Amino acid sequence: MMDKKNRLLLLFPNPIATIPGGLTYVGKRFKRNGFDVKIHINTFRNFRSVDQLLQEIVRPFAPDVVGLSYATFNVLEVYRLQRMLSETGYFVIAGGNHPTICPEEALRNGADLVVRGEGELAIDDFSAWFGAGRDPAGRAGLRGTSYIDPEGHVVHNAKPPRLTDLDDLGEMDFSAIDLDEFQVADGSIKGLNVISCGRGCPFQCSFCSHRDWMKHAKRSTDSILEEMVRRNEAHGITDFWMSDETFTVDRDHIHEFCDKFIAAKLPFRWMMGTRATSVDEKLLKKMMQAGLTQVTYGIESANDETLKKTRKGYTARQALETVVMTGKLRLPMYVNLMTGFPWETPDHVEDDVRFIKAVEKYVNCFQLYGAVIPYPDTPIYEDYHEKEGFTDFWLQEKFQNAGMVIYQNVANPYKVSTYFQRNLYDDTYVAEDYFFRFTPEYKRAVARMGLLIGRKAIEAQSLSRIRRHGKYALGWASHALYRLNPRLEQRIVGSLVKVNRVHDSRLTGKFIKK
Repeated sequence: MMDKKNRLLLLFPNPIATIPGGLTYVGKRFKRNGFDVKIHINTFRNFRSVDQLLQEIVRPFAPDVVGLSYATFNVLEVYRLQRMLSETGYFVIAGGNHPTICPEEALRNGADLVVRGEGELAIDDFSAWFGAGRDPAGRAGLRGTSYIDPEGHVVHNAKPPRLTDLDDLGEMDFSAIDLDEFQVADGSIKGLNVISCGRGCPFQCSFCSHRDWMKHAKRSTDSILEEMVRRNEAHGITDFWMSDETFTVDRDHIHEFCDKFIAAKLPFRWMMGTRATSVDEKLLKKMMQAGLTQVTYGIESANDETLKKTRKGYTARQALETVVMTGKLRLPMYVNLMTGFPWETPDHVEDDVRFIKAVEKYVNCFQLYGAVIPYPDTPIYEDYHEKEGFTDFWLQEKFQNAGMVIYQNVANPYKVSTYFQRNLYDDTYVAEDYFFRFTPEYKRAVARMGLLIGRKAIEAQSLSRIRRHGKYALGWASHALYRLNPRLEQRIVGSLVKVNRVHDSRLTGKFIKK
């Protein structure tokens, strides 16, 4: 602990539509170590360029330390901000997915220290070191961090063991965040309903980078339930989203959670995501009895070749059986499907289309995007980046907005996407050959699937019949215009639209009728 309170500003520089829960834990840990903490998250509602962040957020707070958390997209601007901060004299810490994967790159672009992976123990070490006078030699004792030594060499300190007692972390701390930045039209705060029940994912999908997170750790069921109760008392939340990538990794743990939830007669509802083979009928029934109102399945493909090459660990038949079983229980479902894998042909897409038609009566909505992005450190990146020519793509201007959904990563989505891509299906990465080159036949097959998925999404929304038909017709016309001239529709709509209305609609839950 420090004798005096140093000031720490945590920045999430890329625009985001919901509160990043992980940053609340980071801020909480720094507070525990004696820092005066402020968190600023760049939002679409009040977007600031990196120059504005420096002038309007950093300088007025006058922090001793600036910590940045960021992913891979828009990294050139983030690096420009880091360099400006460093040149101005601030001590800069970088953390999050991208610095964990590319620590040397972050250090060469203005960061004084990179925290790799789980950050709590690194924060403890850093706080003690910083408060004791910042002896350069002491950096060698900061577990799980990287830095540049006086000779210009990058040093990677060994990582500590993963945390196992997640209860010790406590609950998310929103006190350093301006919650008004995340309020949407209905008055709700996006991200305030999120509960983190565990960390890590033991599975090895080829499009995910989880080498630092393979081992799964979980909170106690009492800790989870207590946070739900307190979140309700503090903010009136009654509908929760369990944010774990695979909520049902430990089925016995979830049975225990449900038993306690039922015994306590809690009046809450909740949603979660999991794998097709990580549930069974008994568990689904128990979770529904305990307040589960929606499940999201990461099916990803209905083609066995793609499932095998992406290391999903199950077959298309198993995925189909799980979705049908869930549908017969009348549990609302959101199903994720991916496209754009380099080996795929129109036949692969047709398998997805047949799957959609077979289960659409059970599914509330299918994912409105899903083209694979070969993020750094993923097997699919390692296998293809040299052959396809996208090595270090994140350092090229073209790819700066390449996140899960391209139109959601920019201040003006209307200039980089079509009506079809925003409302029916975002096929940008396939249609424009971002990473892999596809045949015209494959692109048409993906677009046809997108029309099918988009129609389902429109039907799931609470719209009049006329509005549903009108929205679908606009989507169809938008895609037809795009095929004639890929930029014409974007230029027309982008010049006409003055208000960004996409922000308020960035919720999966809008497709689930209460």
